[in-house]
Amino acid sequence: MGNRRGIYIHIPFCVRKCNYCAFLSFEAETSPRTEYAEAVVKEIARRGEELGHPDIDTIYVGGGTPSVLDVSQMRDIMHEVGKAFRIKEGAEITIEANPATLGRKDGVMLAKMQAYKYMGFNRLSMGVQSMDNDRLHFLGRIHTPENIERDMDIVRRKGFYNVNLDMMFSVPSESKEDAMEDLEKILRFDPEHISCYSLQIEEGTPFAAMMESGEISEIPDEEDRDTYHKICARLREAGYEHYEISNFAKAGYRSQHNSLYWNMDDYIGIGLGASGFVNGVRYKNTSDFDEYFKAIDEGRFPVEEEHVNTAFDNISEAVFTGLRRVEGITYEDAMDAYMRAKDADLFLDSKKPEEAFWEIFEEAKEEAEDYASRGLLMIDGNGLRLTEQGIDISNSIMSLFV
Repeated sequence: MGNRRGIYIHIPFCVRKCNYCAFLSFEAETSPRTEYAEAVVKEIARRGEELGHPDIDTIYVGGGTPSVLDVSQMRDIMHEVGKAFRIKEGAEITIEANPATLGRKDGVMLAKMQAYKYMGFNRLSMGVQSMDNDRLHFLGRIHTPENIERDMDIVRRKGFYNVNLDMMFSVPSESKEDAMEDLEKILRFDPEHISCYSLQIEEGTPFAAMMESGEISEIPDEEDRDTYHKICARLREAGYEHYEISNFAKAGYRSQHNSLYWNMDDYIGIGLGASGFVNGVRYKNTSDFDEYFKAIDEGRFPVEEEHVNTAFDNISEAVFTGLRRVEGITYEDAMDAYMRAKDADLFLDSKKPEEAFWEIFEEAKEEAEDYASRGLLMIDGNGLRLTEQGIDISNSIMSLFV
């Protein structure tokens, strides 16, 4: 815990914003893509210099839809990463893509995928969401099931053998049977990693307006949780390890980059609205294009928020994110996170990790033990973890440690 470092690069452009999306993204055709790519290159160079060109374990280019950038723009970005940082041999390097954004013709897509390989990408994360055409249209996706099949064929032909496919369930009007049918179709592609997310209707999205008008309604919690547990069981049966609340992987294919977040490792956020955690400091870049470009032009970092973590911040975040993992959090790792902060109580370092942990969270212990007695939380001499049933109320349990 705390020994690795990654880079996250945000590309805030999409062909069209989906009906459920609350992420920071803008339609590509009306956005300053060229200017943005040039600014990102400058920010990468500046961060690398500030940090002394450190070793990097993972790189994740997300969005938005990074694959809408021209190949030359993405190449410039990745070239600068290689100049500004020392990328470790075997580093996991991921790019997000949506079907139908990699090229309309097979030849174009083959060339784009080959270019990604040359740039160093060795992992692809694709937003499939559903294998039903009507549901895709309802979600606001621009692709079809046929696009997914074609794209996966080309992805494999170009040598991408570490692929994540996203799936969304509990879509309004979708039945449990619909979700399981989607899952079976996704399993036919034999991806190395599958992320399964329950649709959450967020403020400011078209779906939120539709729900307010009564046009749609959310899937009841009981049905949502039943679908989730059926998905978990089917994926385990298919040979996938359920290693995090929403993530499933074949042996050896856990997302190394996402694990940085859950393990309290450092990550450098680059781009509009990107967040980072470096040397005990959390920061967030501005979400305003004009301010972002102005800061880059003036030689400043485009940071709008910055917070130096306290020892309690560290241990609280370590437990909160650690409980997302199926193996949970150990007392030793939690206390390691605590002791890394400058204001840590050094007296606690002389105690056994379990004793020191519960001294910090003395007020939470009784309620935590109550959850344990109900079979929702496992507590032992090594640490604590959620049970599969406990995942259903994970936020309530995690909030004990915030």
